Amino acid sequence: MNASDALIKTLVNNGLEVIFANPGTSEMHLVASIDNNPEIRPVLGLFEGVVTGAADGYARMAEKSAANLLHLGPGLGNGFANIHNAKKARSPLINIVGDHATYHLKHNAPLTSDLDNLAKSASDWVGRSNTTEDICDLANLAWQQANSLPGQISTLIIPADCAWGEFKGNIPKPLQKKEFDPIDEKLISNSIEILKKDNSILYVGGKFLNEKCVTLAAKIATKTGCRLVTDTFVSRIRRGEGLPIIEQVPYFAESAADFLKDSSGIVFIGSRPPVSFFAYPDKKSYLTPPETKIVNLCSAEQDGLYALNSLADEAGANKINKNLLQTPISDVPESGNLDASNLGLLIANLMPENSIVSDEAATSSFLVTPQALKAKPHDWLCLTGGSIGQGLPLAVGAAIAKPDRPVIALHGDGGAMYTVQALWTQARENLNITNIIFANHSYEILKIELSRVGAVKTGQRADSMFSLDNPKLDWIKLSQSMGVPCYEPKTVEDFIKNFSSCVREDGPSTILIQI
Repeated sequence: MNASDALIKTLVNNGLEVIFANPGTSEMHLVASIDNNPEIRPVLGLFEGVVTGAADGYARMAEKSAANLLHLGPGLGNGFANIHNAKKARSPLINIVGDHATYHLKHNAPLTSDLDNLAKSASDWVGRSNTTEDICDLANLAWQQANSLPGQISTLIIPADCAWGEFKGNIPKPLQKKEFDPIDEKLISNSIEILKKDNSILYVGGKFLNEKCVTLAAKIATKTGCRLVTDTFVSRIRRGEGLPIIEQVPYFAESAADFLKDSSGIVFIGSRPPVSFFAYPDKKSYLTPPETKIVNLCSAEQDGLYALNSLADEAGANKINKNLLQTPISDVPESGNLDASNLGLLIANLMPENSIVSDEAATSSFLVTPQALKAKPHDWLCLTGGSIGQGLPLAVGAAIAKPDRPVIALHGDGGAMYTVQALWTQARENLNITNIIFANHSYEILKIELSRVGAVKTGQRADSMFSLDNPKLDWIKLSQSMGVPCYEPKTVEDFIKNFSSCVREDGPSTILIQI
């Protein structure tokens, strides 16, 4: 058997269903093996950042790993930003990276690079095949490590001769899945004591924001009187009408510090004390007040569901105060001009139940997120690692993982240009994704940050580095050129018509909103 076939069969036995790919010459035998194994769905991305971002979106919704097929060090490097975002999201990911044949590396061909160290900088586990006979064992390890809870990044490096050679062994059985680390049971009663104090917080994050977990958290809050809080940017959260309300720490450091001030104690499950996104002159990086009692009950590597169940049992929590449940949306306009005051209400009201939202709207998110909290129950995916250009690819992976659910991508125009090629993949795969592009023709967040970091007075040359209006991006032509129809509604009536048809019909679409 060809070693490439053995590799793919090993991953299929583990549960692999999708490979997001941007291959090159070194990966041709792997491409052929994908063709030989119909259990695998190959998805082409025109840029490696689309590939790695899509694998992240798939992993968040499928709750298991996809694989990326990348070409040598430059291919891995091109995909690095969204691997970084996936790592911060704790998404299970396997990067399969082709390399030069083992005997060819010494010649330092043009595409030769320090691939191993590049892989280590982006991965939790790195394996390199040295012969055709180790390739399946490494594949099993890559899957086990990637899918170890809560999720990790595995990178498997396959030299070309290890891929094209003959595999003479037997396909090994998958390795046993690693379980969560146990929590310290002694901290349960201590946590309840803290949560019963005035101005206490139950801070839940990581993989523990699904409906079961947030429901348990709300029961605990009802019994103890604590606040429910989560991180500013989360990998996936279940929320909407009738579901528990969980406050998110504000983005700006001074707002976050004010949000957390006077906290008597905080119990952390699946997360850790928040810090400011960046350092600022004369502002604190660590946002929790120094006098606040901190209990790290459960790390991301431990079982947050068990911890929440244990807290609920200890407290005798079995019901939810109605004040902790999200109320439905109201006062939605039916006519008039489309503007910042009504856009969020319209999106929230029109979102179908069980929508999946990929949010990289940046500053425009302030227009949508507060109202979207009241939409019908849905899953919300955030830009976890701060490296922009994730939203469109993330939507690709989410749509492939959950083809029966509409996906909505909210994206700023500047960030969307990083991975605009994702639109082509959306069209090629006929994915039900509605892309809403907020066009303010600038990197607006950087304008805000320029003043916040205390930079000296600036002029037109500095301003030009944040401007996208010379020339202005033509999103209608950009989207249409990649096979995705684009609409630019000006009125409430037009938006209702466009959005309603886009989320209902097969295939992707783009709605351009001028901000």
